[in-house]
Amino acid sequence: MMHVEAVDREGLRRRVKDPFYQNTTSILAMENDQVLGRIEYHFYGCMQDGYRMAYVDWVYVLPEARHKGVAQGLFQEMEKDCRKHGINQYYLIRATNPNADKFYHSFENVEIDEESFLRKELKE
Repeated sequence: MMHVEAVDREGLRRRVKDPFYQNTTSILAMENDQVLGRIEYHFYGCMQDGYRMAYVDWVYVLPEARHKGVAQGLFQEMEKDCRKHGINQYYLIRATNPNADKFYHSFENVEIDEESFLRKELKE
């Protein structure tokens, strides 16, 4: 399960004001003042050819809210924002489990790669 036990409220406040995070957007799915899910993404582009992309950093729906259209709604809202900003395509590193695979295969006009991604931690 991808969650935290406690929210670092002060850290969140600092990051919201930090220009480094200005291209990051977080959309919450809410019901009765409870967060059911979240998608977080950012835009980036290639200076050489002007190609505009988005990268999904995070998508999560609470287990009790799954299979109820929450994730689809989050992606629909993100895609609206992408179209508004002239984004050509988006990427994400997908989870590899049967439920996630079924969800990703439900997308229209999607290409699902089986390739691995390289990740290197730069922190000491």
